[in-house]
Amino acid sequence: MPLPRSPLVRYLLLAVGVVALYALLHTGYVSYPTSDSQRVNACFTVLARNQDWRALRDSMKQIEDRFNRRYNYPYVFLNDEPFSDEFINMTRSMTQAEVHYGQIPSEHWSYPEYINQTRASEARAKMKQDDVMYGGSESYRHMCRFESGLFFKHPLMQQFDYYWRLEPGIQYLCDINYDPFLLMKQRRIRYGWTIAIYELMNTVPTLWDSVRRFMQTHPDLIPEHNALWWVSRDNGTSYNGCHFWSNFEIADLSFYRSPEYQ
Repeated sequence: MPLPRSPLVRYLLLAVGVVALYALLHTGYVSYPTSDSQRVNACFTVLARNQDWRALRDSMKQIEDRFNRRYNYPYVFLNDEPFSDEFINMTRSMTQAEVHYGQIPSEHWSYPEYINQTRASEARAKMKQDDVMYGGSESYRHMCRFESGLFFKHPLMQQFDYYWRLEPGIQYLCDINYDPFLLMKQRRIRYGWTIAIYELMNTVPTLWDSVRRFMQTHPDLIPEHNALWWVSRDNGTSYNGCHFWSNFEIADLSFYRSPEYQ
């Protein structure tokens, strides 16, 4: 087949070839496990309600077809209520991997003792009045608290070293022909995500003030090479709104279990 005559097309083809070659040589993106011993001690973690099983089956079919049918990483399903037999049967049938079902302790799906619940209720009512996204939802706040600081403390999670967050209704449209868990372990990567967008600033009016107080109180926890440039355009005076979604996060659980994170 003759090469295209256009110099621009030739440069584009060359660039694609270089990127593909780099991926093959440096990332191992076409590697598959040759034995169970190569599998990382990892799991998918799913926070779901009983009525989510239909959307979750679609998500599980995609992650199984695109990735997990070759690796058989187990699933951990968590719910603030007991899982129904329907949910268990409908999700268990979607995979050959091990599945675990657990209920979240009530103290992990509620308020800390130091929270004034009357004031919290008044604040939610005000945010709902102001049309703040999820402003009036109490359960949304319980979910955010659990996902940010408590999920890794669940007894079912203690046996694993890495986790990949899976949610009902998500889609994986491309084959994943490598093991992200193994890649993270080999390269000592602690955390990864896939979506970064601008925050709705009316949902986090006091966030940056809290961040600045933390940095001033704990300067020893701020690494020299950090991402301040990414979240602030004035060296930390203000927040530019850049944030990543944790919905698709993948992480080394030792990061959450570390004294620094605690």
